[in-house]
Amino acid sequence: MTTTSTPQNNTAPLDRRPIALVAWSATEAILRHSQATLARIDVTQPQWWALNNVARAEHGLTREEIRTVAAPYGMGAEVIVHAVDALVHRGWLGIGADGRLTLTEHGREGLATAREHMDRVRAEFLGDITEEEYATAVSVLQRVTDNLTQGLS
Repeated sequence: MTTTSTPQNNTAPLDRRPIALVAWSATEAILRHSQATLARIDVTQPQWWALNNVARAEHGLTREEIRTVAAPYGMGAEVIVHAVDALVHRGWLGIGADGRLTLTEHGREGLATAREHMDRVRAEFLGDITEEEYATAVSVLQRVTDNLTQGLS
């Protein structure tokens, strides 16, 4: 479905707006909202990312393993390691004798609270967008990415 309505700011018809501009604006808005929501519970985006990755790993992660997990939004390995250090200090992550990072009871509670907040963030940014529309948008952006990276591999 192509729409030719003009956005409220009269910059260009929707089907003529650069996809990079729209994707960038969406990314910035989602990150700002997510980071503000997490900040209300004293969690940073890198801490949220680290907690989720440690929680998903069946036997936790070592520091070296967490360094190799792809970090989004330009965070980089060092930012994630600093987030891990803060979570260890906070008592949300423990380090076993084998050097593996795992969630503590406080960490599981904190992660559950953060997930509740992030579920609300998702509901807020989806608004009246259906799951099907969301899936289509993600699929299209992934295909654009794939189209542009095919020649680079």
